[in-house]
Amino acid sequence: MKQLLLIIAFILLGGVGQAQTSKATGGIEDVFTTDTILNNFMLHWIGKPYKLGGRTEKGIDCSQLTKRAYKDVYNKELENVAYKQWNQTQRVKRDSLQIGDLVFFRSRVSPSGWHCGLYIGNTMFFHASNRFEGVKVSSLEEPRYKKAIRGFGRLKL
Repeated sequence: MKQLLLIIAFILLGGVGQAQTSKATGGIEDVFTTDTILNNFMLHWIGKPYKLGGRTEKGIDCSQLTKRAYKDVYNKELENVAYKQWNQTQRVKRDSLQIGDLVFFRSRVSPSGWHCGLYIGNTMFFHASNRFEGVKVSSLEEPRYKKAIRGFGRLKL
């Protein structure tokens, strides 16, 4: 049922973000390919359980999910924990966010004090939320996330 709702949401929103010309090759087909891979990645992981320190489908935490997304979707390496991913990225302003940027939050429930997710456009981000909600899509406008935003990062090339 969750996957069906996610598919309907993607159809209504036009998939992840909006197509832009790829800066790497100048071809729009690269963006569509990446968006398709990202959509498939999200559909596979949505609803999977959260587990602190987890890195498998039986349970995964936020930083391992972003690490896995970067490896599987973008073929790039991220560090294992959110604060190290923060150090790996350049700060970007909210109005400059692009699909694939990382979003970072302060967390009172995480032992590290950090939470992170993957920005997917239209104020939405994909993350391993907590042990009650698992892997899901949320909005930066939700009050609990809005007040906890630490910043946004783009992987340094």
